Amino acid sequence: MGTSKSYKATVQGQPQWGDLSRSVTRSCDGGDVSSDNLSRILGNYVNVVGGASSSGRGNSKIAGRSGIKTAKKLGGFIARFVDSSGDLSQTLFQTGLTDLTGKSVEDVVNHLIEFCSGPASTIDDRAAKEASRKLLEEIASNANTIEELQENLQNTVDHETLEDLMIKYFGYYVLEHLSVMFYEHLVTKKGKSECSNLFRQIEAFIIDRLDEMNKTNPLNNINWGSDDADRLIKNIQQDVLTVFENHEG
Repeated sequence: MGTSKSYKATVQGQPQWGDLSRSVTRSCDGGDVSSDNLSRILGNYVNVVGGASSSGRGNSKIAGRSGIKTAKKLGGFIARFVDSSGDLSQTLFQTGLTDLTGKSVEDVVNHLIEFCSGPASTIDDRAAKEASRKLLEEIASNANTIEELQENLQNTVDHETLEDLMIKYFGYYVLEHLSVMFYEHLVTKKGKSECSNLFRQIEAFIIDRLDEMNKTNPLNNINWGSDDADRLIKNIQQDVLTVFENHEG
């Protein structure tokens, strides 16, 4: 949280921005946030970015495009790792990391973040990059060596879980967009403790709701450079946003 600079973008000119800003600010009081208010925050967010069908398919100027681009790179990396029978060194070689001598787990994670997301030149880029960081650091948690990182990946990812990981990625992407929009402003206005408390609850709410989401876009046996992969990733992002779309105001 709080990795972004102050949010300065055309989104603040959107007619729905006031509803989102009020719903977030009112909930940042250090206490427990009701499910209804958390639903309202996420519903207002989806409304501001143009709706699930537009943003989900990359047709919004505010959010969605960078999420799709990064998710395809991330999904492709994971699929190649699975296809290599869990050989991390071989998979990293294909991403341009050809020598692991002296490399730490942090080095590898940072390389993968850059490989999947590239330079973060826009608000949307930063949200996508931080979401990839959050997912990769979660997978790498407690790994102290490259071998342990490989073991973590082997225990976490396969073709059947790839859709679940992409759903989680897009959940983090939504969370990071909200962080970009509000975190630093709220820290100044309400305090860091209150702000961190709110974002912990938003994250838990997102994860809880997405755990219940129907899985309808299996990602096994696809060519990650194909139009089919592009369509499925857009389907997943749209489905994630649809989970939160209907509660606003």
